[in-house]
Amino acid sequence: MMQLHKVTKEFGNKIVLDNANLIIYDGEKIGIIGDNGQGKSTLLDIMVGNQQPDEGKVIVDNKFGFLQQNAKLNADDILFRLEDGVFSNQFFMYLKQLDISINDFSQSRLDSLSCGERTKIAIATILANSPDTLILDEPTNHLDLNGKQKLVEILNNYYGAVILVSHDIDFLNGTIHKIIEIKDGKLSEYYGNYDDYYAQKENEKLSIAREYEKHQKKIKDINRQIEVYQRAMAISDKKARFGSKERTCDVLTQDARASSLSRFAASRVSKLRQELDKDVQRPEHEHLITYKLKKEDIKTRFAFIAEDLGKVLGDKVLFEHANFSIENGDKVALIGDNGVGKTTLINILTGKTDYVGKLYVAPSIRPCVMQQDIYDLDFNQTINDMSRMYDKDYRTHFIKNLCSMDIDKSRFDTPIGKLSSGEKMRIKLTQIILSDANLIVLDEPTNHLDIANKKYLEKVLSGYSGTIIIISHDKDFLQNTTNKTLEIKNNTILVKS
Repeated sequence: MMQLHKVTKEFGNKIVLDNANLIIYDGEKIGIIGDNGQGKSTLLDIMVGNQQPDEGKVIVDNKFGFLQQNAKLNADDILFRLEDGVFSNQFFMYLKQLDISINDFSQSRLDSLSCGERTKIAIATILANSPDTLILDEPTNHLDLNGKQKLVEILNNYYGAVILVSHDIDFLNGTIHKIIEIKDGKLSEYYGNYDDYYAQKENEKLSIAREYEKHQKKIKDINRQIEVYQRAMAISDKKARFGSKERTCDVLTQDARASSLSRFAASRVSKLRQELDKDVQRPEHEHLITYKLKKEDIKTRFAFIAEDLGKVLGDKVLFEHANFSIENGDKVALIGDNGVGKTTLINILTGKTDYVGKLYVAPSIRPCVMQQDIYDLDFNQTINDMSRMYDKDYRTHFIKNLCSMDIDKSRFDTPIGKLSSGEKMRIKLTQIILSDANLIVLDEPTNHLDIANKKYLEKVLSGYSGTIIIISHDKDFLQNTTNKTLEIKNNTILVKS
């Protein structure tokens, strides 16, 4: 069991955790979600003791294993552990289950592996230690669809508790039974998988919207009442100021009544204003991404037509005898296991590498490619520096989109090198969205994006009239953005609609 009791954590003026309480029981499968910057990784660091809370305490009475984002592999550590026969047997068993075969654990060999292969080895290392609780921070980053499915099977069969931070909806649906949402320092629990959580949140939003609408109507009614009482007060005050100098008992009685009415009205106005001051939760405002594409459509029906297309790298055949077409306006998912040649195919389509066979490319195509990495950004620049490079119209959309993707304006003067990976990715996406390209190629665009920003991106891509090719292992994202699939498998390219 693991327990957080009244845990508070602040960074500067920002409260990341505010008097948070949480109990995780043996065998539970829990997903921790929240927008970027809400404190998910901080919460995990506090759980495992890498950070200490400012207030409160953490109680851990079992053995845990922790996978950090982009964990680095240490060859000496792995080789030392492999001397333990029990660990070694478990380690190679999990490597086999994750579909990876490796016997050379030198540092140079580990460094030469793909990100997905290194992730699998890191996961196998943690599992082989037989922890009672697995704590995994974005474990599916860099895993292909097959790798994710293998991990889902392992976690579903795992005897211990599992705590996941993930933005992969399909992965969460397949593994967890409870959601912990972190927002504004508070932890909220929802039972079920991500789809169950989403349904509950939609009901909450509907209820909040209804209550807010009722409150707004009530405010109008209260303001009308206040106006009535204020008019009554004004009439009473007027009678008191301009009444007859020769007062009779009847007039004095009337004045007394007027004064009493004025006091009653004032008291009633005061109470009504207290009602106006009551705080009612507002519905969340939905940010909108805008895009202004100064583009010309591809002037032919087809963007690409491949006939008997093939590519060999060294002695490895990536694909051969491939036949497919991509029409103007198609939204194409390009899928396949790591290393099958997805990026190479993109390089062929965009004219960056050679091939065998025939390939028609529409002459009016203007491609814009976003690679997996984000290192072509100038890390010494700030967002404000970048915006000054554009004309006024473009700059307006550039800034508006970054704000819509939840990059706070206070970050606009921070050097890009000091921004988070998610913030850098959102800058790249905004540049792509606002480009004049009529072919957009996105290589793993959802890495480092939280669920809210993935949904924003889905809306933008669904409204884009040009042609899109997306390399991604995010099944849910692809289902919501594409209408055709090219799968590289068994040394050929399969077409699925």
